[in-house]
Amino acid sequence: QYQSFPYNKNGFKVGMKLEGVDPEHQSIYCVLTVAEVCGYRIRLHFDGYPDCYDFWVNADSSDIHPVGWCEKTGHKLHPPKGYKEEEFSWPSYLKACKAQAAPKSLFENQNTTVIPSGFRVGMKLEAVDKKNPTFICVATVTDMVDNRFLVHFDNWDESYDYWCEAASPHIHPVGWCKEHKRTLITPPDYPHAKHFSWEKYLEETSSLPAPARAFKVKPSHGFQKNMKLEVVDKRNPVFIRVATIVDTDDYRIKVSF
Repeated sequence: QYQSFPYNKNGFKVGMKLEGVDPEHQSIYCVLTVAEVCGYRIRLHFDGYPDCYDFWVNADSSDIHPVGWCEKTGHKLHPPKGYKEEEFSWPSYLKACKAQAAPKSLFENQNTTVIPSGFRVGMKLEAVDKKNPTFICVATVTDMVDNRFLVHFDNWDESYDYWCEAASPHIHPVGWCKEHKRTLITPPDYPHAKHFSWEKYLEETSSLPAPARAFKVKPSHGFQKNMKLEVVDKRNPVFIRVATIVDTDDYRIKVSF
């Protein structure tokens, strides 16, 4: 849905301030500034940090929020470099920077109806490690925003965390690996790794499994080999290139520029 053709105008302007998810550490929310606008895309800059950490998102991304969102929803906001968390104040910061907060109207896409998903913070599941996609690991739901939730791998650092929805092909209910004869990667340093039992682990962690009914099947993407499309160059995201689909599987496509 977030990749579909945009129907609204991109109203973001260079210099506007906002809050958003750090794409490399998705459990962390940071102070951001719009550094560049290109069509329906915006380049975001982490205040107080070098440009090399800048990243691109679509204007309707679910990872960005208006000023004050973290305080309103109880999320921790990491202030710009050089500011202490307890001393940071948006009104004072905007005044000091002579900057404008991105209007809340630009984030209207986030006012979608929230459908009860069956997932709750603290529930356990089995999830694919996106950085090592052959690994399916013991994981926990650690945050929820609208129709998305944050997946954290037990006893791993937060750099592996990622946001997903109930229809994500990367998540499975407890017991999926055993049922499909796949290896389940247990938490690092877990003492009973060789004889891992979900029943025992859930008891040890006083946790509940995410109910199987909460996991939804993602519909087929419909892409076929040799179709043409426009694709962001991951190595140089300022460019959108002409590409051809060279291979597909159930949920992914492989493209060639």
